[in-house]
Amino acid sequence: KPRPPRPPGSSARSLAPHSLPAPCARAAPARTMDGILAGFKFNVSHQEIERILYEVEQWYEASHEQAGVDWLPIEGITNFLFNDLGYEDMDEFEDAIQGSFTEFLAAFPHMEIREEGERTFFKVSVPKPGPPRKLTLTVDSTKKLIDTTFLKASDAEVEIPLLEFSICAEQQRHIDSLYNHIVAARDKLETHCAGLDDGSEDRAKILETVAALTALLDVEQPFDIVVHDPSGLSEFKPSEGVKLS
Repeated sequence: KPRPPRPPGSSARSLAPHSLPAPCARAAPARTMDGILAGFKFNVSHQEIERILYEVEQWYEASHEQAGVDWLPIEGITNFLFNDLGYEDMDEFEDAIQGSFTEFLAAFPHMEIREEGERTFFKVSVPKPGPPRKLTLTVDSTKKLIDTTFLKASDAEVEIPLLEFSICAEQQRHIDSLYNHIVAARDKLETHCAGLDDGSEDRAKILETVAALTALLDVEQPFDIVVHDPSGLSEFKPSEGVKLS
């Protein structure tokens, strides 16, 4: 059974230096502040949970279209999923997340579990788009950067006004700590610099931004992170202190 293409790696991003004014798509599903991140309570890295979620969602979409039914047997995905993710079997996977696969799926609001006799079925729901919104969070410590998980929707743009720096829409959901979001942006710029002439003006300006992003991680002064969220899909966890407008 052919499967949809997977993302080009958890660290593959689409970033450009400085302000990125590219238009955002508006077709992504909406979610409240209590969305997908409500399920991020397993002892697994953000990147691994996102990788598992992506594979489950893509497998369900392809199988649902082929079978024409909403509820699919959970055993249908296990062999494909674990082989694709590099786990030997269900036991190794459940050891890694310190819980059952059924519990893992049930932790996410957009996934439902139903048991019929000895069989378990699951369904993935796609929420309807919501109104555009802006989320603003003031960061006042490095700890806050590390402890705050951020889901950046595929059509969302992130702005750091203090640096006049923006991360454009990436056409792919990205879940990680705020700290790692900034590190990924910085690393992407450094990689871009490698292809520029040493004495070029563009390279010098980009390296200034790289240095500013590195310094930002120390949070020597409070700064705002502003998320322009056309579809209402982006989330922070915890959401305390996030201003919606």
